This record gives sequence, structure tokens and C-alpha cells, in this order.
Amino acid sequence: MLETWQHLFAAVPDGWTRAEPGALAAVSGVALPTLNGVYVASLDADAEMVADLLDQVAATGLPHCLLVRPDAAKRVTDLAVVRGMTREQVPLMVMENSSQLGAVQATDGLVIRELVPAEAHLHAQVAAAGFEAPVELFLQLSTPALLELQGVCCYLGEVDGQPVTTGVGVTLGSYVGIFNIATQPAHRRHGYGAAVTARAVTDGLTAGAKWAWLQSSELGYRVYESLGFRTAEVWSCWLSATATDP
Repeated sequence: MLETWQHLFAAVPDGWTRAEPGALAAVSGVALPTLNGVYVASLDADAEMVADLLDQVAATGLPHCLLVRPDAAKRVTDLAVVRGMTREQVPLMVMENSSQLGAVQATDGLVIRELVPAEAHLHAQVAAAGFEAPVELFLQLSTPALLELQGVCCYLGEVDGQPVTTGVGVTLGSYVGIFNIATQPAHRRHGYGAAVTARAVTDGLTAGAKWAWLQSSELGYRVYESLGFRTAEVWSCWLSATATDP
């Protein structure tokens, strides 16, 4: 996860990262809390170091998060409590058996294609509708430079020529990370999100990955589970007091 954020944010206009042992501060510049924050992967990460990274992120004035691996030292999670941050639970899911993916992609009427960098705005438009967020925020993140990064594949699913679903796969070495799976509200419950997820995973495995991972929302959890993803860990995601829904 930390490696992927570093890779992606290098291509975001206002993005930056700061890496320390077992933790990463990453800022996208986009006013969504989960796209700016400190990600703590080590169970014994130094609390002072994490606090310093969190201060650097908070200084941007952007809504942000502290994402912490389960069973991390209590003194790390205490940092969130004293700052008035609120907690959500985020499943980290992995897939090592891709046997269920083939049939899912054959969804009636759905045509999935990979976007070229100049079409990055199409992903932003569908993702914004799917997440019910301002499109301007997704346009900040979804840029041609992002789609030009090595290992990044962005997909658009269409029915009768109309965009209905989208998603991103990022293949780095032995794994493919899945991001921004979104289906427009009027087109949900047709299997489109599952199909675009399966395509992203399949392409990643074809490119050399051995397994896939993603962070699931409550809405997508059962979909990912049906594809063969399993919960490896449930992380605590602490949101800043200034974090509000867009």
C-alpha cells in the first residue's frame, strides 16, 4: 500500500510523500480525507515520528486521515484521539485465487476498454458520479500524467455507448492494487462494478502480478468477496475533525 501511494502521488500535480520506517505521509492536494494522510504499516512504529508526519499533513489545511494497521501500538492511535479524529473501519482485502474472474467479465451489454491518458477526464466523471462527489476533485487526481505512469491501467465500462462504470489497476512487481471502482447510481446492481474489478485484476496478473489487493468500502465489500477477495486485516481509518463529505 505504501509503495503504491508513493508511485501514484509522484504524478499528482500537488502531491508529495514523506517516507519513514513503517509509515508514510502522503498528500494528493485533493480535498478528500482518505487522499491525504499518514499510513502506518508497522506494528511498532515510533509515535513521535508518526506525530511529526501527521503535523506535516495537517499543516496543508486539507482534510486528512491516519490509517493504522490493526494491533499497532496504542500510543499511535492515541494521536488520533487527542486530535479529535473519528474512526472508521477499512477492510484490506487480498486475492490469491483468480479462478472466479473469467465468467464475471462476460456481463451482458457491458463493453470495458482501457482509457488512454488523454481520456483521464472520463474516469473522473464516472468516478465522481459513482462516489457522489464533485467532479472537480476527481479531475485533480485523474490526470493524463497519472495514466501515463508505469503499471497504471484505467478502465471505462460502457453500455450502448454510455459510460456506466470505471476503475483503476496499478501493477507493481508481484501485486496489483485496485482503486476507484465506481458505478453510476442509476446503473448499479447489474454486475458492472464486479466486471471492471475482474478486468483490472486479470490484466494485472497477465502483466506479471501474483496477487491482488484493495481497500473496500462497505458498499463494495460483498462484491469483492464474491470475486474471491478475502479480508486480510481490518485497519482503523481516523478522519480529521475538518474532514467533511464533499
